[in-house]
Amino acid sequence: MLRNQQRKIINSLWPSRIPNEEYGLRREKLVKLLKKEVKTGEKQMVIVMKGAKRSYIAPDVPHAFRQKSHFRYLNGITTPDCYYVIQCGLQESSKPTNLLFANRRTDYETLWEGPLPSETEWEKTANFSELSPTNRLIQTLEKVVDKGTAVFSNTAASDDDFLENFLKTKANSLSSVDHFIERLLVIKSDNEMDSMRDVCNLGAQTMSSMISGAKNVHNENAICGLLEFEGRRRGSEMQAYPPVIAGGVRANTIHYLDANADLSPTETVLVDAGCDLNGYVSDITRCFPISGHWSDAQLSLYEALLYVHEQLLTYAHNMEKVRLSALFRRMNELLAASFSELGLIKSTDPKEMIHLAEKLCPHHVSHYLGMDVHDCATVSRDVDLPANVSFTIEPGCYVPMDWPVKEFRGIGYRIEDDVATSSSGGIELLTAAVPRDPLEIQRLMGTAE
Repeated sequence: MLRNQQRKIINSLWPSRIPNEEYGLRREKLVKLLKKEVKTGEKQMVIVMKGAKRSYIAPDVPHAFRQKSHFRYLNGITTPDCYYVIQCGLQESSKPTNLLFANRRTDYETLWEGPLPSETEWEKTANFSELSPTNRLIQTLEKVVDKGTAVFSNTAASDDDFLENFLKTKANSLSSVDHFIERLLVIKSDNEMDSMRDVCNLGAQTMSSMISGAKNVHNENAICGLLEFEGRRRGSEMQAYPPVIAGGVRANTIHYLDANADLSPTETVLVDAGCDLNGYVSDITRCFPISGHWSDAQLSLYEALLYVHEQLLTYAHNMEKVRLSALFRRMNELLAASFSELGLIKSTDPKEMIHLAEKLCPHHVSHYLGMDVHDCATVSRDVDLPANVSFTIEPGCYVPMDWPVKEFRGIGYRIEDDVATSSSGGIELLTAAVPRDPLEIQRLMGTAE
């Protein structure tokens, strides 16, 4: 009982920012978008949304559950194994009918797993007219879908082949709904921006506290434990993704996920981690010397990359219209210049310098961020961004062991912050609460002189 009370206190510090009415507005916008996609001769449209299933590591041992973001975005439901159907005529005056398919728990299941939300609680955000068990989904769709129906669904590329094949057979057309949801999702409402500020501040606090406790730890897994502890005790529901915790040369594997190797006192460590709060996530990367003291080569390369990062923040803030593809080109120019000055790149030919910079940093400078860490994958990075779009800025440098300049071999760095375009112009730095200056990092670790 005491533990539950403590959890309620923690959660009250980070209440959900999304009011019930906002889910209805999202559905209205989606229906309006999809009506423009309906083909001639189609008389109605149906949107079929499948929620995430509970998955298992072993019999009776479930993975941590997280609802599919697109499903949650439209109805707010976080219970596993649900379906949500929106049926709507094409006339301007047609009002959608919302159907929820979810199973109630038996008394025995409730004893072991606890009660599900009540029908009233689900209805607050999902606003459905009918609740049915999931075994009635196909029976209902048999009545609702015909050759005059345009169906939009998120079942493509899922494990629900039977449902997808059924819809292909019954409907006049079947299209993926994902891109249309992401066109809405990429631009955050004011409430969503508050959610992003919450989770990015939480993620920054977590990262700072982890760094302050990481001096001289002996294994990458200990840092993973620190991240989990520092995030959870501040109210994070889970880590946003398996964190990258990479000491020494392992940081050159960009998505190194093993996090189980011993750490040498002479190594730097790269930590890329985020928190998950109320359905929104942060994504932050910091690097630091495990001993609390940088070697000359480690510090020189870090400062060269930090210069690029700071310049990119300024560049993005001063862009008339932020465009991630332009930010990427600017990153490569800055990396080439900064690494040339450092002596990491020896060429003086501008094209060759850019080529070498791309070899040292083979990833993009940015991705969209929101309900997922790599959010809105179908939205181009070559478009001007309006206000309230959140994204990352993350230049990196990964020096292979056969690089011509020996002193920097095996060092891998990435510096990543979360930002958002602002309605007043420029960008807002959402992760300002975690330092990136090398001296400030040492202060966190208690080793600054």
